[in-house]
Amino acid sequence: MQTDIRNITDVELEFELNVPAADLAHEINEAIRRQRVRTTLKGFRPGKVPVGMVKKMYGKALAYGVAEDRVQQAFRSEVLEGDTAYDVLGQPTITELDYEYEGDLRAVVSFGVRPKVEVKSLSKVKISKLVHEISDADVDKEIENLLAQHAELTPDKGPAKKDSYVIVDMQRLDGKKGDPIEGEKQENVPFLLSDENLMPELRKALTGMKIDATKEVKLPGPEGEDDRYYAVTLKEVKIRELPELDDDMVKKVTNDQVETADELKTQIREQLEQGWEQRSREYFQSDAIEKLIDLHEFDVPNSVIEMYLDAYVNDIKSKNDDALPEGFDEKGYRERRRKDAENQARWMFIRDAIMAEQKLEVTDEDRDEHFDKMAAQGGFTGDMMKSYYQSMPQLMDQVDQGILSTKVFGWLESQMKVTEKDKKAYEKEMKDA
Repeated sequence: MQTDIRNITDVELEFELNVPAADLAHEINEAIRRQRVRTTLKGFRPGKVPVGMVKKMYGKALAYGVAEDRVQQAFRSEVLEGDTAYDVLGQPTITELDYEYEGDLRAVVSFGVRPKVEVKSLSKVKISKLVHEISDADVDKEIENLLAQHAELTPDKGPAKKDSYVIVDMQRLDGKKGDPIEGEKQENVPFLLSDENLMPELRKALTGMKIDATKEVKLPGPEGEDDRYYAVTLKEVKIRELPELDDDMVKKVTNDQVETADELKTQIREQLEQGWEQRSREYFQSDAIEKLIDLHEFDVPNSVIEMYLDAYVNDIKSKNDDALPEGFDEKGYRERRRKDAENQARWMFIRDAIMAEQKLEVTDEDRDEHFDKMAAQGGFTGDMMKSYYQSMPQLMDQVDQGILSTKVFGWLESQMKVTEKDKKAYEKEMKDA
């Protein structure tokens, strides 16, 4: 038996195996002998079928099985467990298998290995961090949204104002001719003009309109599609009258969870602060990952990219009764998501390199602190939460990975040039980018 391991790239290797037919003969004969014991054939006692007949019936299939086993055994001993054990990632693939029954065996196995990643200096990397201080106006706006669920709407003669509640009909038009498109009319559509999620084009068109007036409006189409045109007719204008925020209303909007207006404002402020902290953290992490990927150039094993692509496809299956939707173009989907998979793999290797270089690890104290925080939110003790997660290794691993991520991003923040920016400045930067 002869073996050879050669580099195709820094992260893609090939293992070649050559085995003379004579070296396989004993294993093939043993496989035929074992098959003979299991073979039953009319006219012969169990296990007494002539070897020649067993060989004729099963010899070729058994020989191919022996050849594949030999390839796997050789790969394990030479690549995974050899003197220079390789850090193989993803699924090795037999790319060549030349074998004819009772002939010589030649096989080539392609496999990927972990790239060597040297974490570069981050001292000159600039990154912005969103910082948003919750104002009384922010709290008042959230309270207004709660009260709006119990608001009274009274008719108004118009025209529509910036805070009016309106009812409209929307007839889609042929963009070129301006003719109505049959079957594309929406009637009695409600809008609150002060809703910040309302399309600016629609808000601008409706503000100042009179009842029964019609105006042609151009609205952005779905992503990747052309703009759409509508004839918008204003049918009703209403004034939204919010109820007074007294103790009874506080109990009503909170299902008796909060009793006073001051308590409600405190709770809302805390929730808003937590929400903005989470948003800031997610934005920072996303930006940091992008900058690190741009900073570090190295080859990524194809086997790892395929592993992530498999995960994307399996995620779609899990949401569709464990099957791909009818007509789903898996090949096209994998091509479109390939860069995403490569970047995800690249970040994994960079993250692992940071953890190894900085000796970041999860301690029992880290876990205890994590579970104490969880317990404070759910009304349980930290020990109860810890026992529950320890009983489910998969959940415990998720906790550990979360703690490690926090440490990695904490280290990154300490190394980069971080500039704190308020909401307006940060959003402008993102828009410009």
